[in-house]
Amino acid sequence: MGTRARLYLPALAIASLLALAAVASSHRGAGTTTGPQPISEQVRRDGLHFDPTVAEADRQAVLAAIASAQPQARALVDVVDGLVDVHVGPSGGHSVGLTESSGVRYSVTLDLGTVAHRYGQRGIARLVLHELGHVVDFALVPESLDRELDAGIPAGLGCDEGVLGGCANREERFAETFAKWALGDIGVSLNIGYKVPPPRLPLEAWGAPLARLAAVPQAG
Repeated sequence: MGTRARLYLPALAIASLLALAAVASSHRGAGTTTGPQPISEQVRRDGLHFDPTVAEADRQAVLAAIASAQPQARALVDVVDGLVDVHVGPSGGHSVGLTESSGVRYSVTLDLGTVAHRYGQRGIARLVLHELGHVVDFALVPESLDRELDAGIPAGLGCDEGVLGGCANREERFAETFAKWALGDIGVSLNIGYKVPPPRLPLEAWGAPLARLAAVPQAG
């Protein structure tokens, strides 16, 4: 697949307990068209495509997660959701989320059962908005804005497991911060993500360029 973004649950032993931290990693493969492409009005009207095997309760959980986001974030999701095919179930190993793309469509797999058991609805919202944040990033955000937004996120400390903190790549820093901005939740006591610190500016100010992007008409 051209684009892959995977959400992991690496095990961390703390005393006699097993603590799990959800971590995502992304890769934009060679040969993939980079940068935003025109999104037709028809695609914008389509909405998410759920696999027929997705239970109604899981569909409602995903839609509730999106509905819990602030309006500007929902507007961005509304632009790209017609490009997204949603699957629910294990996505391999310790992964709880996987976003893949070949061409212009995105396949998102969500392990809602694991996340709901460990983190409840708050964790589901973070998972869904993180994965959809990748789609927004790849499908809508120009490189110059990516650089501007990333510059507002502190590099963080440490380099746990080669992917956390200071080792988190640009795509994951965006997706994690997008989810925080979308939900107005910096993740205190929510042990899920890349240990990416909150942006230097308040979340609303960090996401202001994204809010403006949501208002830009797409080619039809």
